[in-house]
Amino acid sequence: MTLSHKILAIECTHQSISVAAVGLRGVVEETVHQWQRTAESIIPLADRVLAAAEMVMSDIDFLALSRGPGSFTALRIGMATAKGMAYGLGRPLVTVSTMEAFAASACEKVGSRFLVPVIPARKGEWYYAVYRANGKGPEEVEKTAFVHVDTLREILERYRGRCAVVAKDIGQLEEVCRSAGVDAVKADFFTAVSLIPIAEKTYMAGEVPSLEMVTPDYLQQFRSNR
Repeated sequence: MTLSHKILAIECTHQSISVAAVGLRGVVEETVHQWQRTAESIIPLADRVLAAAEMVMSDIDFLALSRGPGSFTALRIGMATAKGMAYGLGRPLVTVSTMEAFAASACEKVGSRFLVPVIPARKGEWYYAVYRANGKGPEEVEKTAFVHVDTLREILERYRGRCAVVAKDIGQLEEVCRSAGVDAVKADFFTAVSLIPIAEKTYMAGEVPSLEMVTPDYLQQFRSNR
């Protein structure tokens, strides 16, 4: 990975949290699989990763953050923490679609023609999107949405034998994938490092909104559990 900027990237849309830093020593990344979902658990991890990269906060050119969809609580905490860090440092915050970064990282690992990244939404429902894999990266075929698992099964059946479902916790969907005739891939490879190429491209293109305009991508509205 050849990059021209010093970057701190944070990915916390799942049960785990991952922080990566790009510096003179290349890319340094650390993942914590269970975290308290508080700012106090993000900042020490960021400091530790930066130290391993022989950097301090003030060295970075910009921050990158996975903006969702994902866990509501994790998205709120991640966004608030990243915005606070960016504001305090006077640095831009580049947000990256979780689904796009998920698909881009899967393109390098999975040989299927179509990729379906999925993230748990709430009990029985999933966020999903469909991408076509090509040599230039993922091409969006179906926009991100959230659906019940039965609807997801019907969607996957349209891609029978031609796609791979990619998830951090694929175990919950193995039976669905098997019955739909698609591959199931555990996405251990998706970390904060996965955000960096897209964030760098966005930053270089000057497509960075002001901090006031940056918000999480909750996708679905908060709903009552009743």
